Amino acid sequence: MTNRKSREVSRLSVLVLLLAICTACSPSPAAPTTSPPSSQLAAPTPTFVVAADITSSEPPATPAPSRPSSNAVTLLLLGADRRQSHEGISNTDTLMIFHLDPDAQRIVVLSIPRDLYVTFPGPGNNQGRINTAYALGKRSGVGGLTLARQTVSQTLDLPVHYAAVIDFHVFVTLVDSIGGVEVDVPQPISDPSYPDSGIGYDPFYLAAGRQHLDGATALKYARTRVTSGGDFDRAARQRQLVLAIRERVTQFDLLPDLVAQSPQLWAALQSAFVTDLTLSQIVDLAATASRIPPDRIVSASIDQTCTYAWTTPAGADVLLLDREPFEALLDDLFADPPTTAAAQ
Repeated sequence: MTNRKSREVSRLSVLVLLLAICTACSPSPAAPTTSPPSSQLAAPTPTFVVAADITSSEPPATPAPSRPSSNAVTLLLLGADRRQSHEGISNTDTLMIFHLDPDAQRIVVLSIPRDLYVTFPGPGNNQGRINTAYALGKRSGVGGLTLARQTVSQTLDLPVHYAAVIDFHVFVTLVDSIGGVEVDVPQPISDPSYPDSGIGYDPFYLAAGRQHLDGATALKYARTRVTSGGDFDRAARQRQLVLAIRERVTQFDLLPDLVAQSPQLWAALQSAFVTDLTLSQIVDLAATASRIPPDRIVSASIDQTCTYAWTTPAGADVLLLDREPFEALLDDLFADPPTTAAAQ
């Protein structure tokens, strides 16, 4: 294969990689009843907005300390199930930060809990669950990606340059297109009430140990929340799938198949994938990500060590960010090398 052909194949494969990473961020179903990789990747100018239909019962959060910026690019990945929304706009029950730093040769993947209670950008100190930002932005006309990106950036005190949202159903197609993925299942899963596509059940059982998952099984693995850790366990499984997909896509023997399937995959994604990145930016970003070695990829979750439970005046059970341990988590993630606690 010529060098030029090899580069073209690599770009196509890493494009699928980045899109597959997005689809690994799918929501859990409800029960039935040195510089940016391209000059085009300059960070957008922030324009803060006000969203409607948000509560303002809690006092404003204490401003977070400023974190130094870098030449890294940060992408917010969202997962939504539009088939569960009568309006075609659903909450993004999975949120994940994908932070790419070509100078430090590092990728950081950070899961954000859907029940995190936040202050939305703009005047009024309007507040709500972070997973509502995309839908609220869409309904208010300011843009779902815009409000979601700005909300996450303000909450975490991290620059977020771009955002993408994907409907979960295309995840099955993408995982099957790469021949499935290999994962180490840490504990057996028994979910007899896993919902099907209608109003019934599709029981899901998976043994512990090394497992090969096809698309449908991988989707269930990413979405179930029956284990003792609930949403936090689910976030860890989603990050595990992200890395498994990356490992599979970057295997050289898969490249010819990916090239052959890329038109069909892109066609399937167009109706289920929305982003403020251009196609050329996606390719450049994914190509840069593919050059970062696996041991320079770290992942973590904003879990119970960084949050505490709170009940809103309306009676909703939510999570509040505990700033001090969260800042310690970020210090661990961005340490060089990352600490053992962060490199999960």
